[in-house]
Amino acid sequence: MSSSYVWSPYELNWRGFLVDLDVSGVVSQLEGMRFKASLTTEREDPATVHEAWNGSQTVVTANEADFIRYTLEHQKRDSGQECNNAWGLLIMPNLAVKRERALAAIKRGVPVDSGTIIPWSAAAYANLCVSPHPDGTVGLRRFRRCIHCEKAFPIHDEWYTRLPELGSLKTR
Repeated sequence: MSSSYVWSPYELNWRGFLVDLDVSGVVSQLEGMRFKASLTTEREDPATVHEAWNGSQTVVTANEADFIRYTLEHQKRDSGQECNNAWGLLIMPNLAVKRERALAAIKRGVPVDSGTIIPWSAAAYANLCVSPHPDGTVGLRRFRRCIHCEKAFPIHDEWYTRLPELGSLKTR
């Protein structure tokens, strides 16, 4: 993992992954890769997004469309006074055999640019939506960061600014 990707001391607040009920088997797989992971205590998707935000965790799900929508809704509460970013989203394939191969692509971190791998804490802080695929490729998009974090800790890396932004007109 590249330790050169530390944008903010807030990255140290990341507490691992919060796994949605639709991919509950991923908890043991993530823990086997030495990541902190727990299963959500919530039954409703918007509540899971809020639970992850409260716990400084990245949501793991196969329910891409709903969780992107609920993450965007959660982040609309942005006051500019405090951080209201989610801690990113990890989209997994539905089938367990495909999930195992997809996880192999991200076990050392998130590949962002021709051989560069950033730690999960940096990916979570950058509020990335990561979609590993069974063929070893990884799809990357980003959620808009809150006003507070954009002002205090902007991210100017070229690979980051090139990513499609979820919720903008470019990705609809």
